[in-house]
Amino acid sequence: MSLEMGIGVSSHADVYAAGQEAAEQVVSHLAGRRPDLVLVFSSIRFADPRLLKAIRTVTGGAPLIGCTDAGGIITSGPKRRAVTVIGLLSKEGSFVTAVERHLSSHSRVAGERLAESLTRQASQTPQCLLVFPDGLTASGSEVLAGLEKKIGNRVRVAGATAADDLYFQKTFQFYNDEILTDSLPGALLCGDIKVGIGVRHGWVPVGRPRRVTRSSENVVYQLDRRPAVCIYEDFLGLKRAELMEDTLARVTLTYPLGTETKGQKEYLLRDAIRVGRAGSLICTGNVPQGSEVRLMIGGYESALEAAQQAAYDAADQLGGTRLKGALVFCSVARQKMLGSEFQGEIDVIRDALGGAGVRLGGFYSYGELAPPSRKRSTSLFHNESVVVVALG
Repeated sequence: MSLEMGIGVSSHADVYAAGQEAAEQVVSHLAGRRPDLVLVFSSIRFADPRLLKAIRTVTGGAPLIGCTDAGGIITSGPKRRAVTVIGLLSKEGSFVTAVERHLSSHSRVAGERLAESLTRQASQTPQCLLVFPDGLTASGSEVLAGLEKKIGNRVRVAGATAADDLYFQKTFQFYNDEILTDSLPGALLCGDIKVGIGVRHGWVPVGRPRRVTRSSENVVYQLDRRPAVCIYEDFLGLKRAELMEDTLARVTLTYPLGTETKGQKEYLLRDAIRVGRAGSLICTGNVPQGSEVRLMIGGYESALEAAQQAAYDAADQLGGTRLKGALVFCSVARQKMLGSEFQGEIDVIRDALGGAGVRLGGFYSYGELAPPSRKRSTSLFHNESVVVVALG
């Protein structure tokens, strides 16, 4: 078997006990064997070195990466304020890990350095790069640009940015025994491991398009030569002072900005996380000057259809190889939009991949990374989307 996947979850009040319990479930799924790679996603209340110590004691010190989240995802559905541990085991494949620190001071360079470090370590052909950067301190687009400059277009990049239970204050990243922030951990999947990646969102445009008349990377200064924040003031009737208090990040979970992407059916979405100087919008990803943006809105049916299609797309790319499990990285905006029905999205993904016997693991994030289609090997930084990484 080329790859096997184990899943564990715990909401135990004690940090060490939670890590131990979740890791033991992983080893049990793997028939008593220890994994070759460990992924850990948790509520910020578990961002404690004791968590990682407990997990690595059980898993035998296997390389570990991960981050804090806004909710975990396992086969049975979403899990709030929990620890999710995923173990990957492969006889024919291999895994290498690395981390870059101080992400905010050199986002693109950090991406380049991480990719270089991982490819130097690889003894087999790289297949997929998984990354979990800080979700608040850097532009996901810049990180991705650095990664792809050095990793090449034959290796697809997937993952999601760290979250902090919707506080929008500080996220944490995990690397072996370390709890970090403002960092970029990554793992390269190499050798005989089959990977399929699907990404969709299902959001649709509302209102008229606006021209980006001034922007720089992830900061949008003007739309139609007016302060960018006016798009939210006009549409929602909110005053700038209200949007500057932590309201904007929550508003854009429902109403992100969308830009058309050449050759793609869906708009590329962008979350604005805060209001900057002179009414600018600071986004989690880049928004090109000269492009047109529109407000976007999601709906229950379209969101579920998008999740189902992402799962189908991922599974189809395995080319007949038996599915062993899937990683799911889902925007927390989808959870908020679906409300009490957000369990349904995970059910749809699981059913599309084969039903109750499929193992799923992942988390709710502040941004997602994935190639937009099987025809395009290079990845994009997404918001409000769901990424399914099928493994075989």
